[in-house]
Amino acid sequence: MTGSSTPPTTPADALVARIASRIAAAGGWMPFDDFMAEALYAPGLGYYSGGRRIFGLGPGSGSDFVTAPELSPFFGRALAVQVREALAASGTGRVYEFGAGSGALAEQLLEALDADDADDDGMLRIPADYTIVELSADLRERQQARLARFAPRVQWLDTWPAAIDGVVVGNEVLDAMPVKLLHRSAGRWSERGVVDLADPASAARAGGGSGDGKHRFAFADLDRPFALEGETQAAAVLMDGFFPDGSVTEIHPIAESFVASLADRLRWGVAILVDYGF
Repeated sequence: MTGSSTPPTTPADALVARIASRIAAAGGWMPFDDFMAEALYAPGLGYYSGGRRIFGLGPGSGSDFVTAPELSPFFGRALAVQVREALAASGTGRVYEFGAGSGALAEQLLEALDADDADDDGMLRIPADYTIVELSADLRERQQARLARFAPRVQWLDTWPAAIDGVVVGNEVLDAMPVKLLHRSAGRWSERGVVDLADPASAARAGGGSGDGKHRFAFADLDRPFALEGETQAAAVLMDGFFPDGSVTEIHPIAESFVASLADRLRWGVAILVDYGF
């Protein structure tokens, strides 16, 4: 995208202006995880929060990508078997789903679970309530329309519940969380971030120049080593020599924090987080 001195006229322009303002406020350089958070979740403007249709069967349906629940009900039915067993084993009647997307997985789980009565042992396999934790107001509205027939059992939260007793599910949640980028040069890791090519002082951190005229932002590394900590440092020691200079990799402190918060709040139950691909 190119820079412009005129007021933003499209949501994309407004998002670019917002990110540029944040880069300027940060002194001309923004960590990549902050950039990713803005690009995905800026209120009313981000990829997940801007109101665009992004879930579906592919470009032909107006979406950008497809997840397993959108392709067929088989993923949801298979997961329902595990959820049913977890509900019985934990003796709870609640399901929590984080980041429910279009609501397809919730619909499939509720349909599959409702199709089964209590077994002979009397343990309940049908959730008494199904709570969706969803940050995006637009996605909440779509989910509410899709799941209206399951009311009033289905409810929504836009923040963490204080405590969780039940079964937690999340499909492709962790890989939608912002990551830090690290670049290896001269035998050390540096944190990679983003600069604004329309701002000369910011652009200088990427080597100067105004880019190719097509892009407003560019990568730039901090000029000091990145301090690896904890398990990340241990992994780096074990893999020393595996990453040659020029390598770029990512670490996931936000995902790690999410899992830690989930563990702190899960008093009794099971968490099933599904991810696949890279």
